[in-house]
Amino acid sequence: MPEELGDTLVGIELTQEAKKPMKEVEFVTDEQKAGILLEPVRRLIAGVLKKGIDDEVTTEEFNKGTNERIIRKRTLKRYAMSVVEIVKASEGDKKGEIFTKNQVYHHLPTLIEAGFVIKYGTVTTGKRTTDYYRRTAKGFVIATKPLGMSEKEMRNEATEKVERIITVFHLNVPNEKKEELMNLVMKCAMLDMSWEVKIGKLVTEDIADPEILLMYDWLLNIYGMGSAEYVELTQKIRNILFPND
Repeated sequence: MPEELGDTLVGIELTQEAKKPMKEVEFVTDEQKAGILLEPVRRLIAGVLKKGIDDEVTTEEFNKGTNERIIRKRTLKRYAMSVVEIVKASEGDKKGEIFTKNQVYHHLPTLIEAGFVIKYGTVTTGKRTTDYYRRTAKGFVIATKPLGMSEKEMRNEATEKVERIITVFHLNVPNEKKEELMNLVMKCAMLDMSWEVKIGKLVTEDIADPEILLMYDWLLNIYGMGSAEYVELTQKIRNILFPND
């Protein structure tokens, strides 16, 4: 089923790649390819494309009974974005980092060559042409410790994960326990990486089912139960998050 296009993309000339739907998730088991995605600026660009941008769809109807033309507008989320839109979206993200147009132009070819992004199409307005870009998958699962991913970056990920979990689920975690929790989460993540490749490589077909990611996480958890260290770490995490249970 073709994607619904917002008003901004009316008249767009689609590429062949754009005619293929986005996969729900892609498992990245190659270390070098994972390293390409997780280079800081490329990761931010991919993150902006994941969030998308708001657009409008305008429809017109003619009521013969009243002889009136009715115009309706509704919003949709558009995931194909121009370079200018990508930069503006980064400027509007209070938690993200801002990058320049030159940086986007520099890194997009690498993301395209690695298969993470496609050129979606071109809109021509008079003598002006605007290219739009879109991810190949809604989610990328890094099923390996990628080259170039430092301990600092892993620690930042663990910290962000802990803060989000506490906020989203309104968990009462004392400040003095947050550092311990973050360290435990990081250690679990490092253990996960030791068997993520094994599980990720079991996926041998294009993913079009959002439940696949849930199955993947479940299999990782089942596999982890065979590790005494992993079980001990998760028990400690549970005790911090749910101290009264």
